[in-house]
Amino acid sequence: MKIVKRHPKGKYHCVVKRMDKSTLVSIIVPIYNAEKVLDNCLSSVLNQTYSDLEIILVNDGSTDQSGDICDAYALKDSRMKVIHQLNAGPSSARNEGVQASTGDFIQFVDADDTVEPDLTEKLVAAMEAEGDIDFVICGYTIRVNGETGTIRKILPAVEGILNRSTFLNEIGKLYYDIVLPSLWNKLYVSDIIKSRHIQFREDLSMGEDLLFNLAYIENCQRVNIIRDPLYLYSIENNHSLSSKFNKNLFQNQLMLYQEIKRFLQKNVSYSGANKEYVQLIFANSIVLVLNNLFHPGSDLSATQKKKTIHAIISNKEVRENIPFFKDRMQARLIGVLIKRHSYGGIYSLLRLKYFTEHRMYPLFRMVKKVN
Repeated sequence: MKIVKRHPKGKYHCVVKRMDKSTLVSIIVPIYNAEKVLDNCLSSVLNQTYSDLEIILVNDGSTDQSGDICDAYALKDSRMKVIHQLNAGPSSARNEGVQASTGDFIQFVDADDTVEPDLTEKLVAAMEAEGDIDFVICGYTIRVNGETGTIRKILPAVEGILNRSTFLNEIGKLYYDIVLPSLWNKLYVSDIIKSRHIQFREDLSMGEDLLFNLAYIENCQRVNIIRDPLYLYSIENNHSLSSKFNKNLFQNQLMLYQEIKRFLQKNVSYSGANKEYVQLIFANSIVLVLNNLFHPGSDLSATQKKKTIHAIISNKEVRENIPFFKDRMQARLIGVLIKRHSYGGIYSLLRLKYFTEHRMYPLFRMVKKVN
């Protein structure tokens, strides 16, 4: 059993020794109040066909039984190490896990997800397929609302071993297809993360994974992409990006747009398809931001909402991207209204949308049941 308490000075009271010469993979699992789903997650991780694992469970100040579940699993399997820390967020938990890890490669798994039995085996094989591969990316499956929910497979549009310049030219498409931003469909080289002091930003609750990946990619020369959907990402309808009101959502999405644009410009790759995909994603994020103002949890008055809409659609970068409000009908309507500086029109449109979705929906359900 390896149960670790964080030392006040950030030291660890545990040393993991390699038992053989095979490649050790550290799987880092940040955990917060996940008692209902943790067994499924940890069982799937332990059921890997690849056995040379160091599984680091970081209990981020859970107030339920998650910590006890972690300790019980560590008693059963010596490959598990548990870190208990005060609640500081998933970025802090991942940083602690990386610091404590001793593996050659690093994986990240979320506590409410599961993995295919051959995930690690295939990722390691892809990393070791040829010399000097720095990064492996695979596909994944999204499952909405548990076992009976809908399933969607996310598969990279490109596959194979890519050199740096070729991979950089695919960044926009991988970003648009939601393959790039996530952590858990990837395998990282531990030495790159540690020697370059790459960390998760602990002041962010959204987008920190994308920024981590961009910092990591800066240090990659060859990437291997496999299309197999090896990770099962579970999401409840109320756990999406727009599931709660976030007054800082616009600032966050603007920052992410600026960061990936800056990254691509630095690497002479902000042109063609890359540029268009990034602009499309930014336009879509602004649609999300505007909708979020009407979230039931919003405490903004009608006047405050209108002022906020006016400020958003007056932003220089938003206006520069008006042509890219075109992905869906709502985006096209909002794009037209932004072009006309019609913050009142956007307010009326989204207020009507909110009323239809949240006030009329129970009526629609009742009529459906009667019929």
